[in-house]
Amino acid sequence: MHDPPSEPTPAAATFAPSLSLVIPAYNEAENLPRVLPAAREFVATQCRDASLIIVDDGSQDGTAQVLAAYAKDPRVRILRHEKNRGLTATLRTGFYAAQSEYVTWIPADGQTPLPELKKILMACQGADLTLSTYRRRPDGMVRATMSKTVRLLMQLATGLRDRIEGPYLFRRRLLDELDLVSKTSAGSIGLEIAVKARMAGKRITTTEIECAPRMAGHSKVANLRNITSYFVEIWRIRRSLPKDRA
Repeated sequence: MHDPPSEPTPAAATFAPSLSLVIPAYNEAENLPRVLPAAREFVATQCRDASLIIVDDGSQDGTAQVLAAYAKDPRVRILRHEKNRGLTATLRTGFYAAQSEYVTWIPADGQTPLPELKKILMACQGADLTLSTYRRRPDGMVRATMSKTVRLLMQLATGLRDRIEGPYLFRRRLLDELDLVSKTSAGSIGLEIAVKARMAGKRITTTEIECAPRMAGHSKVANLRNITSYFVEIWRIRRSLPKDRA
């Protein structure tokens, strides 16, 4: 059993726009008891009119039981996929459920400490999209190679030169303006938002953040299935671009 969350603390500082913080979770019962209280305190003390949207992507461990302790919290909205659909599908669910001015996200594994998320908020300065890059990331060879390969493929397919490594912050209205087609491969929705925002002439800023080691468990992203899915998603994104811009 996990202790129920405490009552929200009064806001000590404000972030001018309203904010939805999305947390995708798949079998993260070990990490959520540490990540969620910190995220909840962050939106309570750093943001105006802020909320957490937690999307359980068909977890089969104790994730649902951990989230049950937050079910009555007015700052928290819990959504669930009946079966595992992958990171991009989970982010789509959370992003489109948001009703705030801005939307951002962090992984449920603790690799983006909340002080690093604050750097992203501070770098926004009213931009439409704020990207983050890692100063360094404690990845293994497989994950590092996969990330470089995806960046190269996206650049060749769309011309995008922006580095997209960590969480990003964007205006919610972009989802209605950009006609996003990515649905499956982990992380492809962020690449597509950046590609189409850049083509639409949106204001984009970037900041550098630190990446912490995963608290517990292992990555569900660095695998052959996801790499294959990335090829399909990049082709789908390319085909959705205007003929004179792709």
